[in-house]
Amino acid sequence: MKNLLFLFALCLCVVSCGDPKPNDGTTPIDELESTKDFVASPDQDTARHIPLYIHKIPAESEIDNQVTALGAFGQLIEPPMERLEAQALCKSYWVVEGYADSRASRPQKVAATGQWIQCFPNGTFRGGHWDRQTHAGAWYLTYNEKFPLLQLDSNVDRMDAIWEIQGFSGDQASMAVVRRNTFGPHHNAISAKWIELYDRPTREQFKNVHQGL
Repeated sequence: MKNLLFLFALCLCVVSCGDPKPNDGTTPIDELESTKDFVASPDQDTARHIPLYIHKIPAESEIDNQVTALGAFGQLIEPPMERLEAQALCKSYWVVEGYADSRASRPQKVAATGQWIQCFPNGTFRGGHWDRQTHAGAWYLTYNEKFPLLQLDSNVDRMDAIWEIQGFSGDQASMAVVRRNTFGPHHNAISAKWIELYDRPTREQFKNVHQGL
């Protein structure tokens, strides 16, 4: 009996002492707004594919929290700020201008425009779409492969991603990136063009891109 009680207590400790999980003290998912309300393409209701940028948004009071009802991000690690990529990422907003996803319809690809990330030297980032912040997390850079890898570990698990930084433009005002399917939701590779902006993007700025938004 003593052994059984000990094992029961040990199990309780393992459960309670583990990493924080979604829903730990957070606003319930069914009470949260979705990006679908303001960025969905005209064909989204009838399309078979739901792009990754369509997701629930943490409550405003929890938008930067490590744990939300939608996910959690891991330990913060100081970025390698001596590297060009880290310096560039922390300088500005990086905004999706072009987006290639073989599963998406053309309207869905166009609607992907305006996504952004803003990275900080403490290892955190914020992410959003147009003028709205929609998630936050930790970012990491590694240099063990052909291209530098940018990992975004979001408090919205659907937005977890590893991006290959395949190159900068000559003036370092844009970069070509490819999303891998080895982290975050399983998905075919997505390629994108990110451009540098000093403020959150607006639809007005992109009105002449893709024949209008």
